[in-house]
Amino acid sequence: MTMFSSQLLLSLALVPTFVWAGVFPKDSLVKMLDAKTFKKAMKANETSMVAFVAPWCGHCQRMAPEYSKAALGLHPLLPFYAVDCDADSNKRLCSEQGVQGFPTIKVFPLGSQLPPMLFEGERTASSFYYYATRRIPPAFTKLYKTEDIMPWTDETTEVLIMRQTIDQKRTLLLTKDKKVPLLWKVLANRYQGKLEFGTHRDRKGKSSVALGLEAGEKKESKVLVYSPGSTTPFRYEGLNKLDSLSKFFDSVVDGTADLTVANAEAKAEEYTPTEEELEIERKQEAQRMALLHGGYADLVDFEQAILNGNAENYHDVHGFGSSQTLNKEKKEKVEEEEGVAAKVPEEVKAPEVEPVSATTKAPAEESTASEAKGSDAQVSKDESEL
Repeated sequence: MTMFSSQLLLSLALVPTFVWAGVFPKDSLVKMLDAKTFKKAMKANETSMVAFVAPWCGHCQRMAPEYSKAALGLHPLLPFYAVDCDADSNKRLCSEQGVQGFPTIKVFPLGSQLPPMLFEGERTASSFYYYATRRIPPAFTKLYKTEDIMPWTDETTEVLIMRQTIDQKRTLLLTKDKKVPLLWKVLANRYQGKLEFGTHRDRKGKSSVALGLEAGEKKESKVLVYSPGSTTPFRYEGLNKLDSLSKFFDSVVDGTADLTVANAEAKAEEYTPTEEELEIERKQEAQRMALLHGGYADLVDFEQAILNGNAENYHDVHGFGSSQTLNKEKKEKVEEEEGVAAKVPEEVKAPEVEPVSATTKAPAEESTASEAKGSDAQVSKDESEL
């Protein structure tokens, strides 16, 4: 059993038992789609997961809480959708998507621009989480050395916009994290064809100094924008959140906007979450704490469980959810290639599905290997920031 799938069984406060639309919890972040909104969602340059379900389907009802947990963990970076195939207005859509049983779950790596990928793993929050995040197309360049940065900024990539050929601007993330942040992968995917994205691990701030910047704090990231042919960066000074960065990058892509003004507005922006957003953040924090402490949303409960012998050797078995793991060999090196973890996942038996109808015929979908069970440091931290 994995840390995320077997231990992240939070209290009923996280996932209430009453259902919405016959399948999903009322407060679930899973968004229901119909034929019209499905088409609109597929126009977006983003990775999303879609579950094709039916209210009477027992497998769907058992899956819904886990699917909702994954949606919570990845909000607002990766949207999780569902389509009620029992509704007459959606039956054509479900047939076009090759739905032959319930639930049928697919990941759309880049909306309608790339073929969907059929999910055949275990229906757990962990499996949904890893399958979705590992299917984000790698739309960024990794710059491993400081001396790689300047040649990269000198490169030109021509694109056709409004019947005019122009050189793309480039944006570089200087991060102290070992892995490329999920937020940066999502942004690179969303703006591919409009902006060239790069990332460089600046662990001790030496590259920042070489570029004429300060080394920065321990966890500080820097976002730089380079105009075509320029080696002098424009530094973004706003919040490192999806909405804030998206608004700024829209200004960069526009080409006519004054970036100094846009940056000043971003710098002056204050994050004031709504009550609904605060509630989501509280649930996400409880989810991360549960990962770190044996599935218990409260550290005191986890400590008491240890005293009672119910959580003994938990971390020895499941590992640590934090980014700083213990008992790790110094020479161990995990490389990440094209946004996919180096560890090869094990294949697991495809889950059961409830058939649609004997009269329903649809083309078979090409499936992909299911995700392995296992914990990962990513899910224990806030992935919505750099």
